[in-house]
Amino acid sequence: MAKLSKKKKLEILDIAREEEQERIINILKDDELFTPSICPLIDNYLDAFVIYKSMFDEWKAKGFPATKQHKNKAGAINEMKHPLAQYVETWNDKKNKMLDALGLTNKRKIAQKVEENDGKTSKIQSINELQAHRDKWRNSG
Repeated sequence: MAKLSKKKKLEILDIAREEEQERIINILKDDELFTPSICPLIDNYLDAFVIYKSMFDEWKAKGFPATKQHKNKAGAINEMKHPLAQYVETWNDKKNKMLDALGLTNKRKIAQKVEENDGKTSKIQSINELQAHRDKWRNSG
């Protein structure tokens, strides 16, 4: 497999960024969450996405090594977590936090279901209380 030039890598990352931007905006529009005021937040997410993707692609090209050998000052060789694995983990966390800020995680969807269920529960409780009041009134006379 031929090694890509820096220019070609940047072009690929630019295309990936544009595709991800379209994907995010479409999801937000479908959920009726998109407003122009969140564009800076989307841009921050896209920056994190590009960094994550570049680190992930580089780590993938090396075969996803989990560890790397490191020689310390004393000359001992130790195993350490591969730096690319660490970067991928860090940037993935940052990316997920930004998705959460955009409202694109399961947390928001779970919260919506809980709110919907709470509304149904409240209606059921109100109906039951009303029925109990009617029964009490009918039985008292």
